[in-house]
Amino acid sequence: MDRRALMLATGGLLGGVGAAQVLAAGPAAAEPLPAVVVFDVRAYGAVGDGATDDTAAFRYALTLARAVPGGGATLLVPPGSYALGESLLLGPGMTVQAHGARLFRTGNTSALVKNYTSGMPAVDAYEGAGNISVFGGTWDMRGSQFTSTCPAFVFTHADGFTVRDATVLDVPQAHAIELNAVRRARIVDCLFDGVYAGTGTPAVPNRLEAVQITAATSAANLPAPAFDGTPCVDVLITGCVMRNSLPTTAPYDALCGDHYVAPAGAPASHRRSHRNIRVLGNRVESSGAYGVRATDWQQSVIADNTIDSAAITGIHVGSGSGTPLQDISVTGNTIRGAGSGGGIVVSNTSSGRNSSVVVSGNLIRATNGETGIYVGRTDGASITGNVVATTGHPSGGNCQGIQIQRSPHAVITGNHLSDIHGDGIGVDTESTEALIAQNTVLGASHNGIAVASSEAAVRDNRITGAGKGGSAGSYAVRIGGNALNVSVQGNVARVGEGGGAEAGVGVMAGSQGAWVTGNDLRNWTTAIRDQGTGTVATGNLG
Repeated sequence: MDRRALMLATGGLLGGVGAAQVLAAGPAAAEPLPAVVVFDVRAYGAVGDGATDDTAAFRYALTLARAVPGGGATLLVPPGSYALGESLLLGPGMTVQAHGARLFRTGNTSALVKNYTSGMPAVDAYEGAGNISVFGGTWDMRGSQFTSTCPAFVFTHADGFTVRDATVLDVPQAHAIELNAVRRARIVDCLFDGVYAGTGTPAVPNRLEAVQITAATSAANLPAPAFDGTPCVDVLITGCVMRNSLPTTAPYDALCGDHYVAPAGAPASHRRSHRNIRVLGNRVESSGAYGVRATDWQQSVIADNTIDSAAITGIHVGSGSGTPLQDISVTGNTIRGAGSGGGIVVSNTSSGRNSSVVVSGNLIRATNGETGIYVGRTDGASITGNVVATTGHPSGGNCQGIQIQRSPHAVITGNHLSDIHGDGIGVDTESTEALIAQNTVLGASHNGIAVASSEAAVRDNRITGAGKGGSAGSYAVRIGGNALNVSVQGNVARVGEGGGAEAGVGVMAGSQGAWVTGNDLRNWTTAIRDQGTGTVATGNLG
């Protein structure tokens, strides 16, 4: 190529150094390399009319861009519609500028954008091609026509990836963006619209996340060795929208998450958690399963997201392999219309334990499943300042506002629960020494607060209308499950409109040493019904 063509290709940003010199210069060159070398695909024959196959032009431009010493080249894709029959393989430090451009597949290619391809040497940890950025572009995978499983973007084994202002359409049975063993990833202000999920319902739900956050575990996960168990670290997903507006596609199963976990018996190196994942200020307009699915995360934040109509769970934090999860904050999210799993769920396997989990300041409305908020197998959980309104159950069962199980030392304070089809708050099996304080429970169809674990303190709550609809065996505060030494003090319970609970406080047979004192139980026909052993009831009004 002559000098003039190369100058055009680089957009005239080379200053006094010719492009040919830049491409040929070695580390000892007298002239410093320019900060940016730009390759405009139009200079290599790309037409962008939506009819011409522009594959060869992109291939040529990328070959030259990857050859720039030290990396750092920019591939410029001007506005237009570009037909591509193969992937764009990006090298270290590369940037793609594609604002106003549409790039679409013409066949069953692999990912449209990637930093690794088969035949390249294996890399460990974060040593692959990184510091890569993609800005803008509508990336149309045409998955409804070319149906072989294929993500749109795949980044693996490297440090530094940014995708900003990108729109990803119609991905065939895969992810919009796959992050496999990456560090410092930024997914910002992107739109993920529709995934082709095949002709039938997928055999396993939650397998089609828009952004998959996974580890280098095996070729079954992503064929990009080495399979050294490297996790993802420092990932930000913010300002993104997930929806399904195309007539031939289905919603993704989650904005982000991972369907793959290390199998039982895997080496410790393959069971490391992802760390410092932040999912902030995104909008999920429709989901086939979860809004956000946090699998094997630690030191992570899920905050200020709006999630509508998640078919299973709005936000799910868990581990499929028993990996301990800790230091997780789920705060300030709005979840409407969550399905069978519930609004927010934090859990683990029977062999795993979580610790230091905060669920606070969330608004959860119209859950139609198991719970508004569920926390299981978690030590020292803090569930504070949440609003849970209008829960239901598809089969008419108990959809509790807040439920904890096998979670000792929990703090449940300052929550507001209304129109709950079930118990307002349930403290169940092996959740010893819970503090349930200063909550408001309005119109629970079963118990206002039900405690079935020992050494709990139920303090200064306001409960109105428990047992609405005349539910037999319901109480404003119920102590059961053979619980020992439960303290119920300073609570205000009112029958309320439609309330049908049998008593203000019920101490069930098998419970021992309950202390019921200083509660305001006025206007109840039966203030306290005691069937326990060693109950102390003093100073109550009613």
